[in-house]
Amino acid sequence: MKSDGQIKTDVFKVIQGSELENAVTGVLSKRGRPQGSDKEDIIISVLDSRSGQLQEAFVNVNIYVKDIQDNKKEFIINDVRIDELCALSIDVLETCNLYDFRFILDKQRVLKVEGRQEHFINNRLLYRQCNE
Repeated sequence: MKSDGQIKTDVFKVIQGSELENAVTGVLSKRGRPQGSDKEDIIISVLDSRSGQLQEAFVNVNIYVKDIQDNKKEFIINDVRIDELCALSIDVLETCNLYDFRFILDKQRVLKVEGRQEHFINNRLLYRQCNE
């Protein structure tokens, strides 16, 4: 059985050095988002993990994107950038089959960050590992 930290490390290693990581302006982290960051950070967290012969976990890979101002100086979602990063996320996270684990992209959504002028792409992965 793997701990939450080991699961985050597995996903981190898949993203590290990928086109997705290279495309963002911020950091790739499994320890949380840097305080006060306004960059495009990729943050990995484990939502739920079940043990057993087949261990399953849901993992979030969230990518933060600043809103842009329209011609009225109001903040709106940066659709172009969100679409680019959604497509890259799908390319990197859609399926991964390695020797001791695998994951699939279970769901992708774009959500507003409350209290900030930014949105985030929520990539929810279903992670599986066989414990024999």
